[in-house]
Amino acid sequence: MSARTLLTSLLAVVWIAAVLLAGCTSPGESPVPTPTPSPAMTPTPLPAEKDTFTQADDGGSYPVSPGALIQLRLAENPTTGYQWNLTLSPGLSLVNETYLPDDPTGKLIGAGGTHVWFLEAVETGDQLVSGSYSRPWEAPSGAAPDYTLALLVGGEGCGGTVCTLPQTPPAVPPRYHVYTGADSGKTVQEPLGETFGIRLQANPSTGYSWNLSLSEGLSLAGDEYIAPSTGEPRVGVGGVQSYTVVTKATGDQLARAEYRQPWISSGTVTYVDLEGGFYGILGDDGKKYDPLDLDPEFQEDGLRVAFHATEAQGMGSFHMWGTIVNLDFIEEIPVFSLNVTVT
Repeated sequence: MSARTLLTSLLAVVWIAAVLLAGCTSPGESPVPTPTPSPAMTPTPLPAEKDTFTQADDGGSYPVSPGALIQLRLAENPTTGYQWNLTLSPGLSLVNETYLPDDPTGKLIGAGGTHVWFLEAVETGDQLVSGSYSRPWEAPSGAAPDYTLALLVGGEGCGGTVCTLPQTPPAVPPRYHVYTGADSGKTVQEPLGETFGIRLQANPSTGYSWNLSLSEGLSLAGDEYIAPSTGEPRVGVGGVQSYTVVTKATGDQLARAEYRQPWISSGTVTYVDLEGGFYGILGDDGKKYDPLDLDPEFQEDGLRVAFHATEAQGMGSFHMWGTIVNLDFIEEIPVFSLNVTVT
């Protein structure tokens, strides 16, 4: 075969193959590319439920059962003038709050503590806690909150996923109770080994202070004066004396406090059934005082009084009871008492 004949035969074969391939596709049609499968989207699981939140949970989102009682604990130091100001969405309710000092003895100057809030989830849906840490007398800065916490209450609205909640809600922790002067004379119940607070209006700048005494089944865990938010204490502008008490024995216990100037003598007015009856004063110093001029408004058996007395020289009395005195000063001592049944 000549070279020309061989070249002609090869060109013919190439032309026939091109015709056959052109018949497999329509004019203007492109081959369909093979699709690449997309990776499956896995939803981010929600964290487990819990009932206590701290600074470590700032910016987080957590599922919460409807009606759950939760606790928020944030570090605070009122001695610096800074304190937490908390804002809650409508579905959260503030049950109680307290401040727990790091140094219960009060001897460590500048020591801080922990601000504790007890919140109840009263509505389902996405709820928000936000707080700013600032001095209350300063104008708001408009900056972002210093603390935020999203609480996803109930089985719906949980960040686009369904919250898996336990069938039995977790046990509700005991509620921290705070008692004030309005509770004086009441009988309350507290669980054994738990903590409660007593807050009483006070103004140390006047020289008056509370003197607290506790029965053996109660223990003092904290004693702090909370100054007014206007700055340093001033005469006529008082604050709050805050006590933290722990129950350590069951039965009937007593918390009792008196508000007086500690350098003034104190005692109890008592009715003495002698020589027709009269009123004397049993001093806390163990002495008996027979006042010549006790005003009728103080003639009440068992009344606690602060007084200053001068011995009446050369005076005699048919009472034959105690030292005869003239009263230079006397006033009733405000008393706070709380009967605590520890169970």
